[in-house]
Amino acid sequence: MANPFRGVLLSATLVASPVALADPPATLAELPVVSMQLIAPMQYQAASDLAARGRAPLDIALKIVGGFEGAMQHIMQTNQGSEAPLATRVTVVRDGLIDDSVRGERWDIALERTLAGAWRIGEVRRAWRCWRGEHLDRFAAGPCP
Repeated sequence: MANPFRGVLLSATLVASPVALADPPATLAELPVVSMQLIAPMQYQAASDLAARGRAPLDIALKIVGGFEGAMQHIMQTNQGSEAPLATRVTVVRDGLIDDSVRGERWDIALERTLAGAWRIGEVRRAWRCWRGEHLDRFAAGPCP
């Protein structure tokens, strides 16, 4: 006896084929950043205190960005020098946030090592990706609609 679902599966495969031929979407880290907002140091004072006490760059960055409620989070750390880096940049990219307007956020955090060996926060920048409006495929400093 013939399988009655065979035609349905073939039909679904044909519908899905054009999507597979299109260029795959960029990863979160590859999405363009058109602008970022500079965050004032007083907004991350608790993280500055962690840095002064010798905590690791990742601990400092996570203190700045706060808790995560969403679908995906990527954390990238790039060091200047490998054994005892003089500077590092931590980028935190989040997507699928539980928000009706903001889909994702990107944080870029620059840290420098002090003469005492602890870290100092050089600057913190933040951008958002929206669920609707003009920033669907990029991060920008503007508010989401």
